Amino acid sequence: MDYLDRANLGNAELAGIQEDLHLTSVELSAAISAFFITYIICEVPSNIILKRTSATLWLSSLMMFWGFVTVAMAFSTGFKGLVIARFLLGAAESGYIPGVLYKLSQIYKPQELGLRLALLLSTASLAAIASGPIAYLAMRLSGTWGLAGWQFLFIFEGVPTILFSILSFFCLFDEVDRVTWLSDEQKALQKSRIPPQPETQITLQTLLTVIKDWKVWAFGVVYMLTAVNMTSAVVFFPVIIHGFGFSSSTSQLLTAPPGVWAAIMTLTGGLLTDRYRKRSPLIVLGLLLVALGYFLLLFLQNPMGLYAAIFILVGGIAFQAAAVVGWSSINFPDLAIRATAVAMVVMIGNVGGVIAAYIFPDTDGPHYVFGKCVNLACALTAAFVAGLTGYCLYKENCRRDLNEKRDGEQFRFFY
Repeated sequence: MDYLDRANLGNAELAGIQEDLHLTSVELSAAISAFFITYIICEVPSNIILKRTSATLWLSSLMMFWGFVTVAMAFSTGFKGLVIARFLLGAAESGYIPGVLYKLSQIYKPQELGLRLALLLSTASLAAIASGPIAYLAMRLSGTWGLAGWQFLFIFEGVPTILFSILSFFCLFDEVDRVTWLSDEQKALQKSRIPPQPETQITLQTLLTVIKDWKVWAFGVVYMLTAVNMTSAVVFFPVIIHGFGFSSSTSQLLTAPPGVWAAIMTLTGGLLTDRYRKRSPLIVLGLLLVALGYFLLLFLQNPMGLYAAIFILVGGIAFQAAAVVGWSSINFPDLAIRATAVAMVVMIGNVGGVIAAYIFPDTDGPHYVFGKCVNLACALTAAFVAGLTGYCLYKENCRRDLNEKRDGEQFRFFY
């Protein structure tokens, strides 16, 4: 629901929101990017609140709030109302992914996180699978009860979010001892697997330590550049596919098969991450596939060849998604620093969403050469930074191995 609700403006564009609200191309881009402004600003504060309160209550409340905001978007009457709704949506969704990453890192060992994160992120692919048919149905209902297709779209995606938020309140937990659906033996096993770590508070010194850590910025840059690729795929693929020559309704439906492929590749990448316990090589491989896909989009002209290129780049995005998202959550042993670092990495990363909002203007259609070139450059740059970061972490581990007798047991980084 998180990915479905944030990325529905691309589907809404084909469903007529731009014409009905009299939006210019710049205003539509501004509405898309408005989400990421508050998303970026609120991520670190949200994780601080989560750590000091209840993860169950906080995450469920955020989910319910963004569900109501999504429904409210259906009743926007102009640019101002749409932008305000997108601002509120970004603020509400900002704490979800960083909060979930932080909680998962407390429950699973680093070598177990890859598949779990892949399962989490594969739901984003499910959003891509579902978004097209939902938009198609919404467009078919246009005019019913006096509502436009894009209004049905927001209602169809907002109401289930509200219902799931209620369900999540009863499924999430703050401490293992309070989980009602685990036996005493299972609770004891979990405590023996990951012994409780001493609680540390997030202070100003914590923030300064995180800001000065080069790893945070390296992980953040990789996340940001891959977020350009991800956001471009999620938001603009209906428009890009429409540019291949397909009708609006067919374009909505054609977004579903790449979503299925993305889910498969996400799980494959997660399994390989856990098996080989390496992040940077898988990230580099996935990003090279993304670059290849955008290269083909620039030069192919046959509609089916272009559609095949979509599968290549979507597969590349999905293949490295779990490794990119989880890389920061396993490389900071201190809980307070981890909570802050994860939120800051995601905060830096989502600048990519703002960039992506402006690189596919209507005036560049139907080929969108500029947007494709930017995505190609982002994929290649991210591959370089990820490879360099992995090498630096590997060398630091080698140094610690050599000095272990002198310095004692030290944390080893995951590269």
